Amino acid sequence: MKRLPKLTLVQLFVLTTLAMALAVGATFYGFLESSRRSIVQRSERLRDSEALRIGARLSAELGIAATALDDIEAAMHFGALRVDDEVAVETRLFSELLAHPTISDVSLTHAVLLGYQAGEAQIAARDRWQMSLFRASADPKSAILTRRISRDEGRFVVDVRPRAPGAPLFGAPFERHADASDPTSHPTFETTISQRVYGRAIWSDLSFAEIDSGLPQGERRVVVTVQKAVEDAPGHFAGVLRVGLLTGQIDALPRLDTTDSQRVFLCDLGGRLVARLTPADHIEVDGDDLRVKSAQARPEVAAALASPSLGALSKAFPERSERLVVGGLSYLATFRALENSQGWVVGVVVPEDYYTGDLRALQHRFFVAILIVTGIVLIAGGFVLQQLRRSLGRVVSATVRMRRFDFSASPVDAPLREMCDVMEGVERAKTSMRALAKYVPIDLVRELYESNREPELGGKPVEISLLFSDIEGFTSLSERLAPDSLAKALGRYLEAMTHGVRSTNGTVDKFIGDSVMAFWNAPTPCLDHARRACLAALACMRATRELYASPAWAGLPPLFTRFGLHRANVMVGHFGAPERLSYTALGDGVNLASRLEGLCKQYGVAALASEAIVGQVGEEFAFRFIDKVAVKGKTEAVRVYELLGLRVDCADELARAQTYEQALEAYFARDFSRALSLLGASGDDAASRVLADRCRAMLAHPPPPDWNGVYVATAK
Repeated sequence: MKRLPKLTLVQLFVLTTLAMALAVGATFYGFLESSRRSIVQRSERLRDSEALRIGARLSAELGIAATALDDIEAAMHFGALRVDDEVAVETRLFSELLAHPTISDVSLTHAVLLGYQAGEAQIAARDRWQMSLFRASADPKSAILTRRISRDEGRFVVDVRPRAPGAPLFGAPFERHADASDPTSHPTFETTISQRVYGRAIWSDLSFAEIDSGLPQGERRVVVTVQKAVEDAPGHFAGVLRVGLLTGQIDALPRLDTTDSQRVFLCDLGGRLVARLTPADHIEVDGDDLRVKSAQARPEVAAALASPSLGALSKAFPERSERLVVGGLSYLATFRALENSQGWVVGVVVPEDYYTGDLRALQHRFFVAILIVTGIVLIAGGFVLQQLRRSLGRVVSATVRMRRFDFSASPVDAPLREMCDVMEGVERAKTSMRALAKYVPIDLVRELYESNREPELGGKPVEISLLFSDIEGFTSLSERLAPDSLAKALGRYLEAMTHGVRSTNGTVDKFIGDSVMAFWNAPTPCLDHARRACLAALACMRATRELYASPAWAGLPPLFTRFGLHRANVMVGHFGAPERLSYTALGDGVNLASRLEGLCKQYGVAALASEAIVGQVGEEFAFRFIDKVAVKGKTEAVRVYELLGLRVDCADELARAQTYEQALEAYFARDFSRALSLLGASGDDAASRVLADRCRAMLAHPPPPDWNGVYVATAK
C-alpha cells in the first residue's frame, strides 16, 4: 500500500495556524452578520415609529378641520346657532376662520330635506342657499371674505361681502357679483346627504379649493375638506357643512423629518407623492386626483415610490419593510398606511450603513487585525520551530553517535516547556472560541372585508380553545357600591381582562355581567391556540393584580377571578336572527368550558383546564391534576387540571402538586387513609381540604364496589 506523504512540523504548524485564523474569522464574521440582521430588524421598529409619529401629526392637522366642523354642529344641535339667522351663521363661520389659521374656507349649504325615495334624497325647491367664508389667499393674515349664493327671482345669484385684512365682520355690505348654479346640485352636497353616508363626516383627497373655481389652476389653493350633513336642535336637516383645510402644514410634515441620512415622504398606494419633497415641487392633476410632481426626487426615494410593497399595504397589513439597492448602495425602506386617510402612506428610507456602518468598520478592523496577528504568529512560530529543529538535530546527532558507540555526554535541549505552553495556548484558544460562540445570537371584520361578503347565518365546525371567567363574590360587591361606581369598577376590570385576552390574539366573544367568554383559532387560525388560552389566563391574572394595586381601583377590595379552559370542536359562526347576528361558538365543548369555570369554586382554585388543553401545551406550563369530574348535565367524566402558571416560575407549586396528585391516586385506589396522610401537610390548600373531606366521608361510608372515583358535580 502506498504511504501518504507526511507533513513536516513546519508545514503542520503553518496549516494549523492558517486554519485557526480562518475559523476565528469565519466565526466572527457569522457573529457580525447575525448582529447586522438584528440591527436591521431593530431599525425597522425605529422607522415604523417615525412613520407613526408623522401619522399622528398628520391626524392632528386634519383634526383642526374636524374640530371646527364638530364645534359648528354642536352649536346647531344645542340651539346656539339657527340656520334661519343669516347673521348668526356668518358670524359663527367667521369666528372659526379666525380661530384656526390653517382653515381656508367654511361653508354651509342649506336645503329642506323631504325624505328619501329609492335611496335618493328628495329636497324641496324652496329655501336653498349657501353661505361661505374664505380667506383671500393662503396667507393666514389675508382678508376673510363672505360669499352668499341664494335664489333671487327664480335664479341663483352670488353676493360677496368684501373685507380688508383685519376689517370687522360687517364692515362692508354685500355686493352682487354674478349668477350662480344651484349649490345643492354640487356632487359634494348630493353625496353627503345620500342615505348611505348621511350623518357621517366625509374626507376628501387633495383637491383644489372649491371657492377658487374661477381662478387659473396655478393660482388655486390645494386643500383637504371634510363635509357632513348636520341637523338643528329639533333634529331636522340643517344642511351640509364643509370645512376646507390648507395643505401647507401637511405638505411640510415629511420635510421636517428629512435629514441627510433619513428621507421621509408622503404618497398614495400607487407611489404618487401627496406632499412635496422640496418647496420647488409642484401640484398637477393626475387622473382624478391632485398629486405632487417632483423633478428632484433622490434615486432611493424614486425606487421606494416604485416598490410593489406600496400596493400590498392593507388594513390587515398596514406596515411593510424591504431592502432597496440603488446605485450599488443598500437602503432600508418602511411603508405605513395612515388610518382615516384617502389611502395615504408614510415612507421612510434610510441607508443601511446609517445603522450598520460602525459594525462594518469593526468587521474591517477585525480582519486586518487577524491578518496582522496571523503574520506575527507565523514569524514567531517559525523562529521557535527553527530552534526546535536545531534541538532535534542535536538529538539525532546524539543518537548517531550512540550507534557508533559514542557514549560521551552532550548537551540536550528539550523544549518540552515550550510545547506545553503551545498546547496550553491551543486549549486557551479553544476556550476563547467556546466563549465567543456563546455571544453569537441565534378579527373577523378583516376577514369579511377581505372576502367582500356580508355575514350569513350559520357556522362551521372548528377546533378552538375556550376561556370562561367569572368573579367570585361580585354580587356582594355590587350591593355595597352605587350603580355608577359599580359600572366604573366593572369597566376597569373588564378592560384589564380584555387586554389579557388580546395580548395573545384571542377573540373576546362576550361579556355576561362580570363573566368573560373568549376563544382562539377563530376567526384567525393559530396552531398553538391551546397555549395562547393558557397564556391569556395568566395575563388576565397579572393584569387584574396590577389594576387592584393601582389608584384607578380607588381602594376597593381586590376581586378573585375563576377561569375555565377547554379545547373542543364546536360550531363557530354567525348565530341569531337574520337581522341581528352574533359571532360566537356553540356546542357541547362551550358548555364544558363554562362548567369548568364553575368547578373552580368547589375546589377553591383560580383556573381549571381540561385534559384536552393540557395535552396540547407541552411542558411550558405547570398543571396539577385535580380530579375526574362528571360536570352537571354530563355522564362522561373528564380529567380536570389546575393551571399553576409557567413551569419556570412554579418550582414550589409543582412540589406541592406532586403530593396532592399522589394523594389523589391513593383516593382513586380506595386507600383513603394513605390519601389523608399525604394531605396532612396541605396547609391552606383548598383543593387538598376538599379531597381530605371526601376521604373522611369515604372512610365513614365506604363507596360501593362499582365506585370509580368520579366526582359527579350537582351544581353549575
